Amino acid sequence: MQACSEADVKTMIRGHLSQTLAECFIPELGEEKSGKVRSIYFSGDNVVMVTNDRVSAFDYILPNLIPFKGQVLNMISEWAFEQTQDIIPNACCPSVDPSVVVQRRMKNLNVELIVRGYLWGSMAAAYEKGDRSFCGLSVPDNLIRFQKFETPIFTPTTKAK
Repeated sequence: MQACSEADVKTMIRGHLSQTLAECFIPELGEEKSGKVRSIYFSGDNVVMVTNDRVSAFDYILPNLIPFKGQVLNMISEWAFEQTQDIIPNACCPSVDPSVVVQRRMKNLNVELIVRGYLWGSMAAAYEKGDRSFCGLSVPDNLIRFQKFETPIFTPTTKAK
């Protein structure tokens, strides 16, 4: 693969801006549950998730789209599911499109975790105000923002409504 300059990469990205997926509406699949970066349809025994190219940060949708962002997000998810399928069965079905993930409908346990490798975000803000305990886990004194933890920390979270 040939190295590209920053200007070349920007030109390639600009050439694909017309191919971004801002939203998706497929009424044939039934009622849509729309999230910040996915449209979710419950279709028979399956859940169909169409991942768009919007960018979400801190529960806000940013105005710019990133070409192929949804496809890359799906590729990462599919790779992770493939890597763990020998440990625990998962719900993924074969892919039908790079922007789409299909999985078997299962009971949602409503559990979501953040794997924190660094002191940043809301945890850093609380740490700087003196908090040293997060979800029952102690964090050492004298850390600085963006410092890497010795061992990743798993904390529960919730999705914005």
